[in-house]
Amino acid sequence: MAKNIKFLYKKHISDTAPDMEKLWDRIEGQLENKTDKDRTQIKVSHRNYRKFAAAAASLVLIIGGVSLYADIRSESDSVSKHSVETADKARLENREEKTYEQLSFSHTDTKAYEDSYIPKGDDYFTEDSVLEDTDFFADVTVLSARLDSDSAHYTLRINSLVSKTGEESKTNITIESSTPYIMQENREYFIPLRKENGTYSMVFENAPQIEISLDGDIVFQNGWKSLDDDSGILKDSQKSKNDYFYDRMRYSSKNDLQDLLAKWRTM
Repeated sequence: MAKNIKFLYKKHISDTAPDMEKLWDRIEGQLENKTDKDRTQIKVSHRNYRKFAAAAASLVLIIGGVSLYADIRSESDSVSKHSVETADKARLENREEKTYEQLSFSHTDTKAYEDSYIPKGDDYFTEDSVLEDTDFFADVTVLSARLDSDSAHYTLRINSLVSKTGEESKTNITIESSTPYIMQENREYFIPLRKENGTYSMVFENAPQIEISLDGDIVFQNGWKSLDDDSGILKDSQKSKNDYFYDRMRYSSKNDLQDLLAKWRTM
């Protein structure tokens, strides 16, 4: 592009400047008839004319160079975007299937499923309905899980408690739940909570809660659409013959929880 501009400029100079150069030649050819002062002024004027022409050429080339840089930058950005998209696609395609045992969790003696528990609330999980009913999302560690005949009583350490307007200050809470998908002691979870009359409860009991591994992975069921796009399959994770989510479990990065929170805050 710069070469084309330079060529066009030279052509323009060639078409328009010859008369000026001949004029200067004629003027300088008559210097013998001039005074020393006149000769000096004429030579200075000629040099200034040539400097002006050179400056004009430089300006044209600079403008052309800026335009050329813009074209190159645009092409570079396009290549970079394509490279990122290609890398993301390769990452998703190469995400391997894993078993629950291949992920890293703290030791626990609490069982993962209780056949006799009958969960309260809706039978069918939809992300939108759960988010609409959620007052808080809590990153919690289970300090104790006391399993009674028809429900469990949990003492939870609050690692973070997030509302739609910001983060709340809270240390520990206790909740009761009849979900058969037991939250196990010493394990970390990310759970949606509602608060009524000062009491916290799970928003949805008829599905496993989101679990966080020691390595920063999250385990979740595929009803969480905001988390499912770039997730991997977690196979062979059946906890019981009544565990209907065993073939719907996924794993992904903890960072993906930000997408879920972003959607929740807009609802």
